[in-house]
Amino acid sequence: MAGDARTDVRALFARPYGIYLATFSLGSALYAFSAFLVAACMPSAIKSLGHLGLISWGFTFYLIAAIVAGTLASQLKRRLGTADALQWAAACFLAGTLACGLAPDIWLLLVGRVLQGLGEGAISGLTYMLIPEVFPAALIPAVFGIEAVIWASGSTAGPILGGFLTQALSWRAAFLAEVPMVLAFMLLVRVNIPRRASALPVHGLAMARLLGVGLAILLLSLAAIEPQLWMRAASALASIGLLVVLSIRDQQALNRLLPAGAFSWGSALGLAFWVVLLMPAASTGPTTYTILMLERIWGFRPLAASILGAAPYITWSIIGVLASRIPASLSSSCLWAGPTLLALGLGAGMVAMPSESLSLLMASLVCVGTGYGLSWGFLSQAIMTRAGPGDRDRASAMLPTVLSTGLAIGAALGGVAANSAGLTDRAPPAVVAQAGLFCFTVGVVVGIGAVLAGLRLRLLVRDFAPAQ
Repeated sequence: MAGDARTDVRALFARPYGIYLATFSLGSALYAFSAFLVAACMPSAIKSLGHLGLISWGFTFYLIAAIVAGTLASQLKRRLGTADALQWAAACFLAGTLACGLAPDIWLLLVGRVLQGLGEGAISGLTYMLIPEVFPAALIPAVFGIEAVIWASGSTAGPILGGFLTQALSWRAAFLAEVPMVLAFMLLVRVNIPRRASALPVHGLAMARLLGVGLAILLLSLAAIEPQLWMRAASALASIGLLVVLSIRDQQALNRLLPAGAFSWGSALGLAFWVVLLMPAASTGPTTYTILMLERIWGFRPLAASILGAAPYITWSIIGVLASRIPASLSSSCLWAGPTLLALGLGAGMVAMPSESLSLLMASLVCVGTGYGLSWGFLSQAIMTRAGPGDRDRASAMLPTVLSTGLAIGAALGGVAANSAGLTDRAPPAVVAQAGLFCFTVGVVVGIGAVLAGLRLRLLVRDFAPAQ
């Protein structure tokens, strides 16, 4: 088996797969680098422009836009072809990056984040659609092994560069550092992806459901800044109810956004989607505020705080590379072990906050990253191989979109928790620690849901042979 795995990795770099791997890799690198760089510089940007209570909006608006664009990725491919759709998406991301880097106030910064989200959401969906389209099933685990290496590089370089540029120059320089990568991606698409008009039929857009999803995530964001507890609860409940209704309606529609059986607790595909949704929904709230906590509670400067705050992502990438070598006979165990480690890590963070224990916080972040690294590649592979033939493209494109939905929910829940604790622009360390406690507590509750879904998925799946 080890010899086969090495052959598979070498095959990825040979014709005809090499050019597609390069495009997918740079698209993933753009997402990874941008995510971690922005996480490093966003606290300084919000501090400079004011409105600390809106820090979660910078992430939530980005993710709302990414969700909408990712959902439309298959339609963009049908209308424009893969090459032109990727070029338009990259141009949108470039415009958003420039808007963020040159923003004179918080509102233009948020507009820029929306444009970045639209661009990256479409790029992610389009590049994920390339995986089952151009790679045989036997090579998919190796593709995710390569992606783990990319995330390792992005999660290391992004925070370090973002923290360095923020500390040495300005948070604006950190945003503008993304420009060369976007231009390189556009060049790679132009050279490697042929321009072909799509021969596939174009279906009507499910605009009502798309707008409904955006409204649901926006309601969660509003819950993060509502002044009264009952208003926060009402906004959160309305958001969750709307998402449930939209999911049910989508499965009954002719122009479905989700593959058949998505989020069903009776199928492996549906359970895998639940875990992909709930894991980031659990962890994003605490990690959104990790750098701020390191700066305010323990007194780290932006560069050091950014490096320490990248611990879960670096761990995720390292474990992801190692996990790609796990035999198929053992891989199903990772589906419940990953969410379980994530929930345990969030529990450790919850304990670390009252005692202000830095060592326990770092152990918490490493445990969260280990949970992701152990399970994420297998979850992605399960979704791509368990979808029916007519739903394979839709399932692949929706994978990063469901991830983005989980990130948006997590960021919004983190905002609700932090603002409920009284987090403000000039909050003392004790209040910041209280906000961290609230964020980790909410994360544990959501993480338990991911554990339950993972356990049930483990009972249904033994390996990742495609469904017959």
